[in-house]
Amino acid sequence: MPTSIFALACALVFCGLAGPASAQSLESLIRGEEVKLQPLSAADLPALNQDVTADKASLPGSLGADKSRISQDRDIDPDTYIVGPNDVLQLYIWGEFDQPYTLQVNPEGNVLIPTVGSFHISGLSLTAAKERLSTAVQNKYPNVGISISLVSMRFFTAYVTGTVRNEGSFTIHPTTRVLDIIKQAGGFEDRLQRVALQDQDAGEATNRNTGRRSIQLIHRDGTSERVDLDMFLATGDLTHNPYVRMGDMVHVSFRKHSVSIFGAVNQEGEYEFLPGDTLGDLVTLAKGLNRSKPLISAELWRFQEGTEQAEVIELGGTKETLEELDYETIRHIELRPNDAIFIRTQSLWQSTHTVVISGEVKFQGRYRIEPGVTRIKDVVAAAGGLTDEASLIGARVIRTKVRAEKDPQLEQLKRQSEVAGLTDMNIEDRAYLKTKTREEKGRVAVDFERLFVDGDEQQNILLANGDVIFFPMQRHTINVSGQVQRAGLIDYEPGRKVRYYITKAGGYLYDADKRNARLVRARTGVREKLKDNLLVEVGDEIWVPQKERIDYWTLTRETIPTIFNILTLAALLRGAFF
Repeated sequence: MPTSIFALACALVFCGLAGPASAQSLESLIRGEEVKLQPLSAADLPALNQDVTADKASLPGSLGADKSRISQDRDIDPDTYIVGPNDVLQLYIWGEFDQPYTLQVNPEGNVLIPTVGSFHISGLSLTAAKERLSTAVQNKYPNVGISISLVSMRFFTAYVTGTVRNEGSFTIHPTTRVLDIIKQAGGFEDRLQRVALQDQDAGEATNRNTGRRSIQLIHRDGTSERVDLDMFLATGDLTHNPYVRMGDMVHVSFRKHSVSIFGAVNQEGEYEFLPGDTLGDLVTLAKGLNRSKPLISAELWRFQEGTEQAEVIELGGTKETLEELDYETIRHIELRPNDAIFIRTQSLWQSTHTVVISGEVKFQGRYRIEPGVTRIKDVVAAAGGLTDEASLIGARVIRTKVRAEKDPQLEQLKRQSEVAGLTDMNIEDRAYLKTKTREEKGRVAVDFERLFVDGDEQQNILLANGDVIFFPMQRHTINVSGQVQRAGLIDYEPGRKVRYYITKAGGYLYDADKRNARLVRARTGVREKLKDNLLVEVGDEIWVPQKERIDYWTLTRETIPTIFNILTLAALLRGAFF
C-alpha cells in the first residue's frame, strides 16, 4: 500500500483501527463481534494452566530445564556467570604459533594449560577467569594473541523444598532460573494446611496459597535473596527471576498475608502482600489499570485484623463530582495486610464503538463510529469505497448485538421439536419455528441498490456498536443444486426464468422433489416455491431436494400385523353381536 494512501486512510475520522484486507469469512467476523459484546468477569478467566480437578495451578509447560537441551533467554553475562567444575573453555593462541586448547575445569576447580601451568578459576566470574588465564599466557608468551571463550556449560545440583509438588534435588544448568527449577519440581502446590484454632486442639483445614512473591533463594555461603515471581510474570523483569547457582536451595512457603484489588484493573484478584508494598505495586501485579473508561475514584478498605470491620478511605476523586482520578497522586500510598483497593470508573461512560466492514471494499477492517451519527455511507467512504467487483444485491448489515440475544420461545420450540417432532405442534408454532430457523438473525433491512444506485438516503441507516457490513463479490452465475442432471453454476442471462436454468442443468432427476424445490433470492435470502415462470435474478440459487424414499418392505411388514389385528377384532365383534 502506498504511503500516501495509508496516511490518508489513517487521517479519516472513522479510521485508526482499520487493518489490511483479510480473507476472514463473514460468519467468523460476526462471531468475533458477538464475543466482544459479551463482558467477561475475572472469575471467567482461567488461572495459569489451572488443574481444576486437583485444585492446583502449575506453571507453563514451556518453562522447563532439559538436561540434554536447554535454551537461553539471552546472551550470557560474563560478569555474572560463575565458573565451576565441568565448564569447558576454548583457548586459542596465534602469532608466533597457532594453537587451540580445550580447557575443562576439573572437580577441584582448576584448569591446565600445557607449558603454562595450572590455575584455579572455580568461583570466579567468567570475566575474572578469562583475565587470570590471559595474564598467565601473556607472561609466558608475550608476543602472541589470545582468545578465550566459554564453549560448554556444566550441569550441577540444586534443591527445591516447601510447597511444590515434588521436593528434592534437581540437575540444572547455569542458565536455569528460579521459575525453571520450580517447574522441574512439578510446579507450585496450593494445598490444605491445618491451622490451629483457639480453644480447639484439632484445628481446621484451611486452603492456603503458596507465597510466590516470598520465595527464598538460599546460597551455599549462607546468604539468601527473596524472589518475587508474581512480579516477574507481571512485568517480565528478570531481576525478579534470578539464576540458580550450584548448591542453591529454593524454598517456597505458604502465603502469610494478602491484599486485594478490584475495579478498573486488567486482572482483579487477591495477591500476596510484602512489607513496603504500595498501591502502585498492587496495580502492577494486577497487570495495570484498565483505562477504557475514565477513572473517577479510588477507595482503600482497611480491615481490622481478625474482624470484618473496615475503615473506608477515599484516596482521590469522588463519585459525586465525576472528576477524573489522578493516579500518580495515589500510587505511592503504602498498604497493610488485608487491605482492599477499589478503583472505580464512570459507569455511564461509553467505550469506543466500532464496526467491521469486510468483503469488496478497498480497506477492510474495524472502524470507529459515533453512535447516533455514523451511517453506512460514512464507513464505506472511510474504507476507501467499494471495489468494481462489489455486489450490492448480496450486501448486508448484521447487527451482532441482536444475534447474541436469545429468543426464549424459539428455544422452547426447538427443544419441543427435538423430543416430540413437529407433528405435535399447532400450526402457528410450527410456522413460527420454520420462519425463525430460516431467517438470518440480526440482519438489518437495507436495500443497497437503492442506497448506492438510486441515492435513497432512507436506506443509509445509523450503525450500532458491533455491526458487521459485508459486500460479497459479484456473481454472474446462477447456482443450481440438488436433484438435477448437471448441478453447478450456470451463466446468468437477464430476463431468463426458472425453466431455462433447469433445462441448462439437464432437467430433473427421477427422484427430484419438485413440490419442495425452492428459489433462494440473493437479494433477501427469502426462499420462494419453485415455479417454471419465476424470473431469476443474478446471484439467485435454485435448490431441488431429493424425494424421501419409502421402504415398502418395512412399511408392509409393519402394516400387516396391524391389519391382521383389526380383522381379528372385527371377527370377534361380529361373533359377539350376530
